[in-house]
Formats: sequence, structure tokens, C-alpha cells
Amino acid sequence: MKKKRIASFVIVTAIIISLGGATVYGYSQAEHYRRNLQYGYTRSLSDLRDCVDNIQITLNKAVYANTATEQNGLAAKLMRESGMAKAAVSVLPLTENSIDNVSKFITQVGDFSMSLSKKISEGETISDEEFQSMKDLETYAKKLQQNLQEVNPDFSSENFNDSLKTTEEDFTNFPSLIYDGPFSDHIGQMKPKMTDGKQTIAQGNAQNIAADFTGLNQSEFSHVQDTAGNMPTYNFTAKDGSIRICITKAGGYVSELSNTRTIGTKALDYEAASTKARAFLESRGIQNMKETYYVLNDGICLINYASVNDGVLCYPDLIKVGIALDDGQVVRFQAAGYLMNHTDRTLHASLSSADAQKSVSPNLTVKLGRLALIPTPGLGEVLCWEFQCTGNDGDRVLVYINAETGYEEDILILQSSDSGVLAR
Repeated sequence: MKKKRIASFVIVTAIIISLGGATVYGYSQAEHYRRNLQYGYTRSLSDLRDCVDNIQITLNKAVYANTATEQNGLAAKLMRESGMAKAAVSVLPLTENSIDNVSKFITQVGDFSMSLSKKISEGETISDEEFQSMKDLETYAKKLQQNLQEVNPDFSSENFNDSLKTTEEDFTNFPSLIYDGPFSDHIGQMKPKMTDGKQTIAQGNAQNIAADFTGLNQSEFSHVQDTAGNMPTYNFTAKDGSIRICITKAGGYVSELSNTRTIGTKALDYEAASTKARAFLESRGIQNMKETYYVLNDGICLINYASVNDGVLCYPDLIKVGIALDDGQVVRFQAAGYLMNHTDRTLHASLSSADAQKSVSPNLTVKLGRLALIPTPGLGEVLCWEFQCTGNDGDRVLVYINAETGYEEDILILQSSDSGVLAR
């Protein structure tokens, strides 16, 4: 009997331990699923914000598009962003009818852009009423954009849906519509022109180049893992790893420099940073560069430069210089765009500025026109007339007209703030 009781006790204990283990495992799995679900919701909310942001910018551009090619491209982008926005909404943990009006807005953007694309493809023109509809849609897109930034990312049903109430209320009176898409994303896909045909240098020579470029001693650098790919580089670090510099194996060009030191109290403004950056480029033998845009962030002024070829601004030849606003030190240098694209070019415009300007929307007032080379989605380049314009409500708009065909190649909206000047 005693042996039986011991055996029973062992069995019961084993069962209890097994059940406890299963319970712990179950809780662990539940927590794992909960985290995955939370991540999915967070990602979907972020995707929705990005899509609405892109819809607003595209609608803003569409008001100023004046040729069928550009109008059709923008309509296609609106359809794509609308579809992605609807997909993001479908994942979120929404209660019934919680954002019906917002969903209606997203759907109408897609339907409206589809109708425009069909109309343009059939050779018809966009009416004044339809241009006004674009402006109305953009107004609501801005409102939705602002409201989504304030949505509580706590995805418990009550908290999350309560935070959407303001957004939904703002779209209560959304009108019914009557119906009858900066220049550096392509860089990583290309082969560098500057290093083409250049001999491979030794690692020691690359280390000397790093020292000359930074003003440090060669002995201060340590060789770290190299980079392969379209533009192989020797990589070095200094100052306990806070400084990293990359030198192309072919030709020995500096492709990137970063200094991650802590930035102190701001002592310089944008103008002073611009002067420092210009002097740095010239001291390193990098000439014929023109400043385009800049942004201020985390105590650094990051300035974009494009090369100038016979008076033509060549945006593909991109160099970025980051100046620390505490002491003016260069803490960022990125020359991948320049190394990928810079070459001798013969550039000739078939159309005069006056003829090209005829393709600019009558909704814009042209302030300045100049020749500019811009990259194309197919990894090529196209010579354009860049017209700096003023639009509705003081919008600053850049319109790019093909200098040979007269077609609109691109439209950008300039956005200025205390943080800098960017083009979207």
C-alpha cells in the first residue's frame, strides 16, 4: 500500500508539473502572439500614415500638372497609395463603423484618380471642377494626416478606437465627388562611373587617404570589415569607433565619413554652417558644386550639393556635407551619388526656356527658369528646364520640363521650416 501511495504521489506530481509547464508554455505562446499582433497593428498604423502623407503630397502636385504624361503618372500613384491605405486600414483592430467616413475618403481618392486616368488616356482634359476636387481632396488629406499623428497607438479596443473619434468626426461632412504619382533613391542600383576603369589601390594607401581627408594621423585608424557590392570600399574607424570612413578600392575616393560624437550646445546658424561646408569641399579639391537643399537635425546641418556642368545643375551628382552646429566640424560626408554619376557630359537643350515654359500649368506663376539634369526611374538622366514657381496659398513648386520634348518630367513641392528646406 505504501508503494502504491508513493507511486500515486509521483504520478500526481508529474501531472501537476506537466500541467504547470503547459500553462507556462501557453502563457508564453499567448504573449508571443500578442506581441506579434501588436507589431502588426503598429506597422499598419505607420503604413496608413505614410500612405496618407503620400496622397496629400501627390494631390498637391496634381493641381500643378499640365501635361497628360505627368497627370497620368500622378493619377497612377494616387491609385496605388489609396489601395495601400485601404490594406492598412483592413488590418487595424477597428470596431464597427468606427472610421466609415475615413474609409470613404480613401476609397474616393482611388476612384477619383482612376476616373482621371481613364479620361486622360482617352485624350480628354481635366476640367476646372476636377481641379477643384483635387484641392478639396488635398484639404481633407492634410486634416487626416494631422489627426493620424495624434492617434493613440495603444491598440486595446477601447483606447485605440476612442482616439479615432476626432478623426472620424472631422470627416462627417466630407463632400461627395462627381466622377466622369528628392533625386537619390536610385543610387544604390547603379555602377559608379567615377571608379570605372580605375586601378585598385592598396589598403595602406587607402588608410593614408583617410588620414589626409580627416586631418588625423594614419596610425589612429583601424581597418574594419570591407564593403562589397557595386562600389567596394576599404573601411576604417578612429577615436574608439566614433569616426568611420569608407575609401573606394578602385581609385581611392572617399565615399562616406561619419563622426558620431556627441554634439554640444548650438553656436552656429545655417549660414555659418553653409560657409564651413563650402570651404571644406574646396579644401578637398571638390569644385563646381552648388548648394540645393538642407536640413537641421540633432545639432547637425546636413547640406546637399549638386555639380554644375556648363551652367547646368546636375542633381544626380549628389554630395551631402554635415556640419556640427557646436563648432563647425564636418561630421558627415556622403558622396555615393557623385561617385556613381559624375562624368563628362555634353548637354544641349532643344527647347528654349520660353518654349518650355508653355508646358507649365497656368495655375503657377514662374519666378525663375534654369537648366537642370535630373535622374529618371530607369536609372538614366534627362535634361530639363527647372522652373521655380509659386502656386496656391504660397506653395513653392518646382516643375521639370523635358528640354527636348516639352513634356513634364516631374513636379516637386518645396517645404521650408525651422528645420530646413526640402523638396518632395
